Amino acid sequence: MRTPARTRAITRLAVLALGLLSLGGYGLDLRAAVGVDVHGMTWYVLLFAAEFALYLVALWLALTRGRDDRVVLGLVLGFGLVFRLAVVPTPVRLSSDPYRYLWDGRVQQAGVNPYRYAPAAPELAHLRDDAIHPNINRPTKRTVYPPGAEMLFALVAAVAPGSLVGWRLFLLGSEILTGGLLLRLLLRMGRPPTAVIVYAWAPLVVWEGAQAAHVDVALLPALLLALLWRQEGRMALAGVALGAAVLIKLYPAVLLIAWWRRGERRFPAACLGTVAAGYVPYALPVGIGVLGFLPEYFSRGEDFNIGLRWFLTEPIGLGGAGEPARAVVMLLLGAVLVAALARIRGALGENPDGVFAAGFAAVGAYLLLVPSALHAWYVVWVIPFLAVRLALPWLWFSGAVTLSYLAYAWAPASFPIWARALEFLPLYALLVWERGRPSERARRASSAVVGVGSI
Repeated sequence: MRTPARTRAITRLAVLALGLLSLGGYGLDLRAAVGVDVHGMTWYVLLFAAEFALYLVALWLALTRGRDDRVVLGLVLGFGLVFRLAVVPTPVRLSSDPYRYLWDGRVQQAGVNPYRYAPAAPELAHLRDDAIHPNINRPTKRTVYPPGAEMLFALVAAVAPGSLVGWRLFLLGSEILTGGLLLRLLLRMGRPPTAVIVYAWAPLVVWEGAQAAHVDVALLPALLLALLWRQEGRMALAGVALGAAVLIKLYPAVLLIAWWRRGERRFPAACLGTVAAGYVPYALPVGIGVLGFLPEYFSRGEDFNIGLRWFLTEPIGLGGAGEPARAVVMLLLGAVLVAALARIRGALGENPDGVFAAGFAAVGAYLLLVPSALHAWYVVWVIPFLAVRLALPWLWFSGAVTLSYLAYAWAPASFPIWARALEFLPLYALLVWERGRPSERARRASSAVVGVGSI
């Protein structure tokens, strides 16, 4: 039935108002607005919560009353772009990671392998400046980023050397491509195009992408291409695209297991071949040094926002039991993750819905079971899946993960237990609730897929 003209007009005006309010939030200094001196990260969490509330209302409007309205779709896409443009010229507030990106790009432009020296090495003294080098985190450590990310850093450095705005504009281009591919995926999956709002207006993506400038958003086009081509059965192309995503950040590798069909060789061969081709040019001069800081990243000193592992160890006193106990728990969770991915692969359906469900389940399994650090920007890659199939557990977590920033506000004290509980426990409860719904059980082909999240 056609939506009455009055209802359409009200819906459009409401989406417009929500967009304007959200836009104002991306430039708001909450401390000045409330007249209270609060820690910068506390300010950010409060502001994010307000943005997330507006986002949820906008989601409801776009997915119910505006689902077939082209004007609403235009507002969604337009504001999604404007939100990002609004933060492009702002100072980085959440992370110093972009300065490492700019530094690695500069090092490569100077003809130096980024895995050879740490930024503090005397061999790189001639490349230091007053804008980028002082802001690099872990200056005594070699880079942790895989070769695909390093190629992107070098590419942007060749066009806009040392430019944070240049890097952000590159990420903005990646996000525009992501939006186009997501619209194509929504069409294939029979979802309304306005569902793109789940990604376009997601505060987590805007803040961690355009504002914090994390490289994670740059892998999303490759991820979506891999999904689209895997749905079409174009195995070699899907493998190449997934390999490109893995070269940017390693965690999409979980999809290699979930999407591999037993006896099919083109997909894994193309993926692994792409990864190898990316690593070889960087590895030949430095050998195992191409891993950079990665082995140390799993040490206790890098623990941040630990989820399930914390709840499994702290209540029984194993949290401080030493490195052996910590390593055992990490290995156990890693083994459970591999087992879950194997079960997901066993339930893989060779149709667009089945491939999508397996991919979503694999992403959920990773986020649920990852035994190491879980920074907020590591959650961004679940958002495109949510646009196709909205799931309350992961929708909650896409907002609640920002509570992890309170760990900086409470430093050097521990991350408050109430914040960790508010971040993770509703996720676990909602996952259990989703699994127990009879309608959900009937709709799914496998308990393995159900067990790792709402898909």
